Amino acid sequence: AISMALLVAAGLFTKSLLKVSRVELGIDINNLVTFGISPELNGYTPERSKQLYERLEDELARYPGVTGVTSAVVPSLSSNNWGTGMSVEGFKSGPDTDTHSNVNEVGPDYFRTMGVRLLAGREFTRADTLGAPKVAIVNEAFARKFNLGKEVIGKRAATDGNQKLETQIVGLVQDAKYSEVRDAAPPVFITPYRQDDRVGRNTFYVR
Repeated sequence: AISMALLVAAGLFTKSLLKVSRVELGIDINNLVTFGISPELNGYTPERSKQLYERLEDELARYPGVTGVTSAVVPSLSSNNWGTGMSVEGFKSGPDTDTHSNVNEVGPDYFRTMGVRLLAGREFTRADTLGAPKVAIVNEAFARKFNLGKEVIGKRAATDGNQKLETQIVGLVQDAKYSEVRDAAPPVFITPYRQDDRVGRNTFYVR
């Protein structure tokens, strides 16, 4: 009886694993290596942490066979969910309006390295730093939720209910899984980690 129960459980697990393996992630996981670091745990200041991230980007890119290096503050498909309320140009909201969006902060060439298709606009570059104009990239689910239509690029937005729309949307990307394989791709608002004055940990991706 115990053996039968174990066989049934194993069979169900295998069936579930097979279904998950066939899910379209929107990310190309082939030949992609990932690791995370948390410099703040070793007493690094935000400035030293960013210097370390840039050094890693440069040194990893020099390895033979490497075609892309990037990073993300919220690691992909890791059950981490970061989100906030949004104010978006042209989107009228009231007290009962759902304005929630997931968020992330990423490095230059994130979408090219992850295999996520850029539909319009541009990727982030190293020029998107503190002091530069604030920029963001959104996915298709975000554009649908906030009724951006075809005029996504150039729209302005803000997080946490800030009514001053300081951040300009410069890119639109295809939907990709965010934190869970089984869940539909949620709206995501992505900004450059270099425009955050405190990034104490980061997850790197090397293709």
